[in-house]
Amino acid sequence: MADSYEEADQLFAECKFRESYELLSRKHNSSTDAEYETLWRLCRVIYSITRELAVDEKKAKELEALVFEGFEYAKQGLALQPNTASAHKYYAIFLAEKSGIEGLKERVLQLSTILRHLRKATELDGSDPFAWFVLGRFYHKLAGLAWFQKKMIHTFTTDIPEATYEDALQYFERAETVRPNFFPLNHLMLGDTFVALKEPKKARPFLELAANQVAPRTADDREAQREAKALLRKL
Repeated sequence: MADSYEEADQLFAECKFRESYELLSRKHNSSTDAEYETLWRLCRVIYSITRELAVDEKKAKELEALVFEGFEYAKQGLALQPNTASAHKYYAIFLAEKSGIEGLKERVLQLSTILRHLRKATELDGSDPFAWFVLGRFYHKLAGLAWFQKKMIHTFTTDIPEATYEDALQYFERAETVRPNFFPLNHLMLGDTFVALKEPKKARPFLELAANQVAPRTADDREAQREAKALLRKL
């Protein structure tokens, strides 16, 4: 059992996401009882695959199917381990992805639930930089909405905070403090947020880190590099 997890983790570390997914799927389907160690790993690898698929419009149906599959695993994982940080993190991630597919109204209605689980994830484990990153991105997206979009959100829900770029920045910075240089996309978001706050001098070093990756390994890495180069040209 431990060997199969070790192999799945190694495949994931090598960005062999499909191979890791197939191994974990076989393990999950051959077991009579759901195991949390399998479920969270399935969530992790499915999310990585969806990020790869998101750049190809022709893969939209496959992407959608994987998002719903990931949500089911996340839901099962949360039921099994309601006091585990990763369970809340992946439930929030896949609820956000699923509700985005289901339409704008559903996404807005789920915002408070998504935020509640992201906060719970960081409360239960403050050492997970990716959870802080996702929380930061949640606030960054809210802060960037036009006033009429924010008004629409508050029509459907009253427990969403008035998010600011300063809020987003503190979470991206917390992620970087927890594990420096863990994710080029966090460098991009730090730079982008400093640009939004009209602090280009503080933005540049982070954008350069994202832009100057020697060998981007994933779709997220490539997105970070592409977007950082575009922002640097505007500074």
